[in-house]
Amino acid sequence: MIKVGTIQLYKLGEVVKILKENFNFTIDNPTLCRKASKLNAYVIYNEKKYIPKDIIYHLTANMRYLETKINTQKIIENKIESIKQDISTYDKKHKINPLTAIQRIKTNNNNTTTFIKAFLELTEEIKNIKEETQKEIKNIKEETQKEIKNIKEETQKEIKNKDEEIFTLKQIIQNIQKQTQINLNKELISTINNPIYKKSKNNFYITNKKNI
Repeated sequence: MIKVGTIQLYKLGEVVKILKENFNFTIDNPTLCRKASKLNAYVIYNEKKYIPKDIIYHLTANMRYLETKINTQKIIENKIESIKQDISTYDKKHKINPLTAIQRIKTNNNNTTTFIKAFLELTEEIKNIKEETQKEIKNIKEETQKEIKNIKEETQKEIKNKDEEIFTLKQIIQNIQKQTQINLNKELISTINNPIYKKSKNNFYITNKKNI
């Protein structure tokens, strides 16, 4: 049994014994384990399962009757929730952290003292390395984000410049096409109005008429 403040927590084997001696209720370990699991009668403390003293009596309930089972589950659920809150409150007020506990150890054994000192130094070094690593990761992340932003901006500028170049080229091509068409039209008009062309055309017309 361990005590957390005023709360008493028992191991499974201890509960089997209490049930037999105090409540004249006989049950073996495996059966009680299954029953406690179904009823969620455990609390976990320091990574170990315990059954609180206030829950033990309810483990004598006959689970064959549905109403009894439901009522028992509800009672245990409420009590377990309250016990967990009490344990949490107690730990926050009284439980010291493992590093502080080691620092408070007083011993005349040189080997133990050396080990504790080395352990504390190593812990501090690990803490510093962790902080340094986090800073480096943060800096790398910021630098990477800046580079990505710069690359993105540069790419957008290049795309914009290319678009402008393409637009300019299109305009030049259109202007060339227009000018070419204008020149062709002028050339055609000039040719049509040329006296030689007119005379040649008339001769061609007369010749064709005679042949007909």
